[in-house]
Amino acid sequence: MSRPSQVLASAALLLFVFLFFDWQQHFGQGRSGWSGWGVAAGIFTIALVGWEAAQVLDVSVPRLPVRPAVLSTILAGAVLLFTAVKFFVDDRFRHWPAWVGLILAIAIGIGGFLRWLADAKARWAAGAPRRS
Repeated sequence: MSRPSQVLASAALLLFVFLFFDWQQHFGQGRSGWSGWGVAAGIFTIALVGWEAAQVLDVSVPRLPVRPAVLSTILAGAVLLFTAVKFFVDDRFRHWPAWVGLILAIAIGIGGFLRWLADAKARWAAGAPRRS
């Protein structure tokens, strides 16, 4: 398992757990990370964890229109986008799990970029002309 895959999988699993915590609290009443835009963030997080697990377990996947690393990057970007939207839209009575969720989403975005970068470097190295 590559380092970007480790970052993606571990941060996504942690974000999934932290979505169940109260991201907003006011007078003992709380709203979890699954409220509002958090539903989309949660769905993309589940998809990312499933996709990374399929890559690690070498599950046979039908022909995709994009490379696996690009799909990981797209899912990571979607998780980051919807988590950031959730964080900034629900800005009243923000509780500490919201900050942890945002940090994890940023880590997922960085992991997705690193996964794409490693794939691009490998493809470039494989197709680069050899010097004599």
